[in-house]
Amino acid sequence: MTQDPTAELAATPAAHAHDDQSTYTVADYLFDRIAETGITEIFGVPGDFNLPFLDNVLAHPRLTWVGNNNELNAGYCADGYARLKGFAAMITTFGVGELSAINATAGSFAEYVPVLHIVGAPARATQASGLKVHHTLGDGKFTHFYDMARPVTCAQAWLTPANAAQEIDRVITTILEQRRPGYLLLSPDVARAPMYRPDAPLREEVRSGTSSAALAAFEQAAREFLDGQEITILADLLVHRLGAQAGLQELLDATDLPYATLAWGKTLVDESTARFAGVYAGAASEERARAAVEDCERLITLGVEFTDNTTAGFSMQLDEDRILAVDAHQATVGGRPFAPIDLRDAIGALQRVAQVASLRPHPLAAPTQLSNHIIDEDAQLTQDDLWEILAGWLPSDSIVVADQGTSFFGMADRTMPAGSMFIGQPLWGSIGYTLPAALGAGIADRSRRSILLIGDGSAQLTVQEISTMLREGINPLLVVINNSGYTVERAIHGPNQDYNDIATYSWQDIPAAFGGTDDNCLVTRAHTPRELRQALAQARENRDKLVLLEVMMERDDMPRLLTTITQALAESSRR
Repeated sequence: MTQDPTAELAATPAAHAHDDQSTYTVADYLFDRIAETGITEIFGVPGDFNLPFLDNVLAHPRLTWVGNNNELNAGYCADGYARLKGFAAMITTFGVGELSAINATAGSFAEYVPVLHIVGAPARATQASGLKVHHTLGDGKFTHFYDMARPVTCAQAWLTPANAAQEIDRVITTILEQRRPGYLLLSPDVARAPMYRPDAPLREEVRSGTSSAALAAFEQAAREFLDGQEITILADLLVHRLGAQAGLQELLDATDLPYATLAWGKTLVDESTARFAGVYAGAASEERARAAVEDCERLITLGVEFTDNTTAGFSMQLDEDRILAVDAHQATVGGRPFAPIDLRDAIGALQRVAQVASLRPHPLAAPTQLSNHIIDEDAQLTQDDLWEILAGWLPSDSIVVADQGTSFFGMADRTMPAGSMFIGQPLWGSIGYTLPAALGAGIADRSRRSILLIGDGSAQLTVQEISTMLREGINPLLVVINNSGYTVERAIHGPNQDYNDIATYSWQDIPAAFGGTDDNCLVTRAHTPRELRQALAQARENRDKLVLLEVMMERDDMPRLLTTITQALAESSRR
């Protein structure tokens, strides 16, 4: 496209009226292509610049509109949906709507989540006029927000009748290939312009981009590097995002090597086996996980990206000379790079290496008991009590969505049942993300129950989406930790400062305010371990209702992992 997409608008002929033989439009083409990805819902908020083509969504036989309370929540919701479905789409209006959503889009970009953001823009003639139009900065320029979207999307397009087919296909396929968000700007007049139906479906197979010569050289180097060595496998987020879970499982099945993940990749592997070393978190790791990762003769890392939040401020002790690292498009053996190699192809090469080389498992230390204290069933609940009881209660089909803070770090080093899924946002770390994300995840797979773990401060940011949960009937369990403010921030700095306090909500009344009734909702509260167990039993019995469980906690109590990591982050912030 040109440097300034509005430069050619005045010269672009307006769409002619549809005749009886030609009613297929650009909007129809767009939503047909979206439906081809396999999704069945589109999220967003209506606005005057997108209303005309929202009618196309409502009329589409395979798509359903899910309206959200605001655009930021819509973006979070789409993110949670895409983590299960592999793709999501949301629609906002120009300027005010898209900028509200851009925080969510940035989070999806940082965490490799494929979301298509469709923005309804003023008509082309309006843009060409340069007039002061609402939802703009009043300077006659309409490219500002498009430019803002560039750093947080992997592909963008300003749609016209002439380029729509090519650009829609390009942006969607790029999103699927790179597993990151994309952006389409669509004016209502372009949306209703006549269009021919596509002759062929979107390319279903994502290109690997692997060089056969690089792959062969990597496989030989890997065999020589690993043969006869004691090995641990450390897998993480990108294995999931790039669709390599099956290959990872085949590699684990072909060997008896121990394995670990970072908190970012929690539940990527079966955590219930004796070969699972635990969650690696640098210096904050339990000794079993730390020794497995840092003391082995060879470490295979698969799709690992180290962040400060997952490594206690980059405190890992790892020597490049003994690491075989497989990244999204490159593999490295003892510091020697091989590229381009797709992560899935590299894992396939390691499977072949396992068949011919002697891969010795690094001996694992005995598991460490995270909680050696005896739970007093009638005492005030502690963080250790909460996460131990909750982890032991979780059904195997749970989608656990944990907000960044006590919830994420409380669950990160707890063993979760095979078949469950853990969703967090440790890199972007936008508090409040998880409530709408739990909504999106619940809509993506209604056969499973979303379990939201969130602090009272984080929940206040996005609490409105409880109304959408009730309307959509997804019936999650919402565990709201009432500990009077931003505990994670208190741990980093200013434990007694006013800025870490929050307004007091009556959480027991919140669901009713958003449409909850005795027929669709259960509200309960727990102060003690005994009350918590009783409330969880009620939640299991009321699977057909949204359950809000308010957990009353001491203000300054926090999980061990959070204490260690926030100390590291606090030291880093003072440098």
